[in-house]
Parts: sequence; structure tokens; C-alpha cells
Amino acid sequence: MATTTVPRWPATSFSDVELDPSASHHLVLTTDHAAADHVGHPTGASVLHMSGADDDALAEALQAARVGWRFVVVGSGAALVRVRTAILAAGAIDAEVSVVDLGGGDGFAAGERDVYCAHCHAITTTTAGVDESLTCSGCASPLVIYYHFSSRHHAYLGFHPDAEELP
Repeated sequence: MATTTVPRWPATSFSDVELDPSASHHLVLTTDHAAADHVGHPTGASVLHMSGADDDALAEALQAARVGWRFVVVGSGAALVRVRTAILAAGAIDAEVSVVDLGGGDGFAAGERDVYCAHCHAITTTTAGVDESLTCSGCASPLVIYYHFSSRHHAYLGFHPDAEELP
């Protein structure tokens, strides 16, 4: 799938990320305990351990962010993408955000992911992989997880495989 929008993160370890020496501040955001243990206490960066994109500490940190800041998000699964999306929604650009996926760096790999239902617009969290099926938490329709990833919804597209045949 050369044209897929499924995220692929080249960094799979915090040591893979080079902190930008011209940045005014580096903020490392960890999404879980394993990520926090992996990062430790890096030199030249502050670390924020959080529980998800709706974390109040994340909102405060993003409100304090200024031009010249760089962000490194460390974790795995759906939380990784949620935090990255929150950073971009706060005004950062892609070049200012590095992602370290401790789950392997490949959006096709097994792990937690969010799926956006094309029918009822609900988001369902699942461990099903791309091209596998699940039941929508909103409308209970069977969904197939498609290769399209929406950075707006921070979720994979899910669709009813027989939608054209329904009455």
C-alpha cells in the first residue's frame, strides 16, 4: 500500500530522535508508564507524563508553548496519535513534532487503534488490525478497518462492507 495514509513512524526508540539544537524548548510527552520508563530523564528537555490527549496537563503545556518549541511524543497505540493530533490542533506543524512508536513504528502492526465509523461518525477503540473487522460502538454495524487514516479524526476509516446492498 504505497499510497496509504496509515501512519508510519521511523523512530522506535527515544535514542532515534535528535533534539534540534536551534529549538528554544523541547517537550517530551509520554503516553503511558512504559513510555515514561523508556524516556527517563533526558538532558535538554522537559518531560510530561500524561494519561491521554484530554489530560489537563497537556492542555496547560500546549497553552504555554511558544514559537521555537519542539515536541517528542513517546508511546504506542491510539494514545500516541491522539496526543500528536492535540499538539497539531494547538498550532504546531508536522516539522515540530517527532513521534517515537514503542509499538514498532508501523500503523499496520497489532495494537490499539481508533476507528471512525463512516455511517454514524462514532469512534471505536479496538485492537483489530487494518483490513480486519469490528462492531461499531455507535451503531453496532459490522465495520472493516480501511487503509485510510484521518489525521483530523485521529482514526482509521471503518465502513460497512455490504453498505451498497443494504435496503
